[in-house]
Amino acid sequence: MSPSLPHFGDDSVRMWVTAVPLSESDEVNIVLGVDTRGGADEQLACALFNYGHEGEEGVFYLLPMDLWARVEVTDDRLVVRLVTFPERATEAVRHHDEEFRRIVAGLGLEELPDGRVVVLRREIRIDPAALADQPGLLPGPGHRAALSPEGEPCGDDLRPVLILDHEGPATLEQLVAALDDEEASVLVVGAD
Repeated sequence: MSPSLPHFGDDSVRMWVTAVPLSESDEVNIVLGVDTRGGADEQLACALFNYGHEGEEGVFYLLPMDLWARVEVTDDRLVVRLVTFPERATEAVRHHDEEFRRIVAGLGLEELPDGRVVVLRREIRIDPAALADQPGLLPGPGHRAALSPEGEPCGDDLRPVLILDHEGPATLEQLVAALDDEEASVLVVGAD
């Protein structure tokens, strides 16, 4: 990562705003780490990852109906919520054991006005002004649309959120190393 690029994050929360090896070197992304053996919310997210469509080797893309990221900034707080439709969450755990289905049913997933439910929520402190020159990264006043590889605006959507799934807790440095060792995969989730 270029020393001039902004970097925010918290290894204990497993959420960062940083450049990762698979993105352009002059571009930062919102990155989440999800432990495949973590709590019920992380395991539910991992069950939804199974709907991903493989692009490049080790990189999977999720459709908006399967999993989506809601990004919001309030003062110096960046909040990311992974959301899906209740029916998709139910279907995703259908093949898991009864105990896990019961745990997921007991999560009390927050329902949003559009009918989706929050699967996973993460929050970190950032400096929005330091990220203002990153098109499509953050919503809100002064939002700049994400750009296509050709440099054209991509509507109102934000850049996708990158999720690195792994087994066990890990720092960002460990996750990047796991990517190099093919012990982690990248999931690309659309965002608004």
